[in-house]
Amino acid sequence: MKTTVNGSRLTAHELKVYIRTFGCQMNTRDSEIVIGMLEEHGYKHTDDPKEADIVIFNTCSVREHAEQRALSALGYLLRRGAKHKKRIFGVMGCVAQHKQEKIFKSLPKLDFICGSSDIYNIPLILSQIINEGKVNVVSVSKKDRGKRSIKNINPSYREKEKEALVNIMYGCNNFCSYCIVPYVRGEEVSRPVKDIVEEITDLVSKDITHITLLGQNVNSYNGKDGKEDIDLIGLLKQLNKIEGIKKISFMTSHPKDAKPSLFKAMRDLNKVDKHLHLAMQSGSDKILKLMNRGYTSAKFIKLVEDFREIVHDGKISTDIIVGFPTETEEDFNQTKEVVEKLRFDNAYIFKYSPRPPAKSSEMADDVLIDVKKRRHSELLELQREISREKKGKKFN
Repeated sequence: MKTTVNGSRLTAHELKVYIRTFGCQMNTRDSEIVIGMLEEHGYKHTDDPKEADIVIFNTCSVREHAEQRALSALGYLLRRGAKHKKRIFGVMGCVAQHKQEKIFKSLPKLDFICGSSDIYNIPLILSQIINEGKVNVVSVSKKDRGKRSIKNINPSYREKEKEALVNIMYGCNNFCSYCIVPYVRGEEVSRPVKDIVEEITDLVSKDITHITLLGQNVNSYNGKDGKEDIDLIGLLKQLNKIEGIKKISFMTSHPKDAKPSLFKAMRDLNKVDKHLHLAMQSGSDKILKLMNRGYTSAKFIKLVEDFREIVHDGKISTDIIVGFPTETEEDFNQTKEVVEKLRFDNAYIFKYSPRPPAKSSEMADDVLIDVKKRRHSELLELQREISREKKGKKFN
């Protein structure tokens, strides 16, 4: 294939692609898939945006800050495109799925937009732009809110030599009131056990020893093994038998689906990492109900206590949102009390921001930004103190 990029005649294998990833590990895995597909089509991957002919931003819309950071950085590159010899620019991921029309209005020089469920189309999109001269190409599936295909496409590219991310499911059915994921990644769909085992067996043959299983809510995994339904525990048992694997991690777990039976499997399966990421989000029952989380503070505390009783020396981390609509000082103090009681090994703390069309975006964002900042700072410092104390005990 011959084409013109940056004013020069080039063959396909001379075109260099740079992908910048924002957001979660699911996005990281999607970027790996796209890089792998493009390498199979003759493109070259580069980590240097200055030498790239094609620049793709893999975006995340779960947090407003990540979305704005991605679009701002891309706008900067588009404005300086001539200086950096960039000719093809694209956006993929959640922001592309959610805001395709607005993106083209704010970034008219953009060449293409590809939604989360349509990433397998990117080689075709680039071919259309390069060979047919198409502009402003859009590939965004609206069916089932962009439900992801589970076709078994696993290009060989991986970022790390010894570790690999493996999707076991896509999408989410929980509809937490603050969360946009079900709207941009569609409903839950689990990959067949056979496909997951084959992918991991192939990774092991390439000297990968640490596998991280990915899903918006891995606890609700329900894959087929022939005609039999297999849950996360059953999948972990099968993967634990694969020779060559030294460590199996998984994320993210939802408290409403977490059970002591999972904790016992983590204890008993020698290759499964003894770390659980369990997103609390708030210690106030009032706020948890408004968030549509499906559990109370007491149930969450009991889960953590069960985990620590069953998985000795297990590590637990969490997510917390401050400043959710109607959150009072009393609500915030209840969250602080749970953090002080449970003493997480790590916590990711975020300031609430409305994410339409998530349900909470219909509520008044009535917690002042200065109050959100102060609560965020207080909770962050509390967790830092806890983490320092726990690390200090570990080394004493």
